[in-house]
Amino acid sequence: MGTDKHTDIPLLPLRGVVVYPSMVMHLDVGREKSIKALEDAMMKDHHILLATQKETSLDEPTKDDLYQTGTVAEIKQMVKLPNGTRRILIEGLHRAEVQAFNKEDDFFIVEYESLDDEQGENLEQQAMMRMLINDFMNSLKYQRS
Repeated sequence: MGTDKHTDIPLLPLRGVVVYPSMVMHLDVGREKSIKALEDAMMKDHHILLATQKETSLDEPTKDDLYQTGTVAEIKQMVKLPNGTRRILIEGLHRAEVQAFNKEDDFFIVEYESLDDEQGENLEQQAMMRMLINDFMNSLKYQRS
């Protein structure tokens, strides 16, 4: 695990979606607390922590209703739609684990620790990857014949 700790970043609870590092996607945001979190992030450095809700049916999740591991993302663009919701374009930057909830009234402000991506030396995975590449190369040779 990383030791890079950060404080005071807004958290955006997500329903039924998980965002990973390097992903770029659009999200529609309509809850008032979530819109306030977006606006706070836009006034600062455009960074927000995205954490998925455990139960998608909840409209007002508490800290216990959220997974502790999420993704820090950069808000690339935000557009206000006619129905009052916001459509945002985000890019996942890195994984993070929530360490503390510093504010919960208007919207969640959290402290988090950056997580390192695990790049293990799993011999079984390496062997399976070699087999897959070998099978793929053989199928290419077969198609050319």
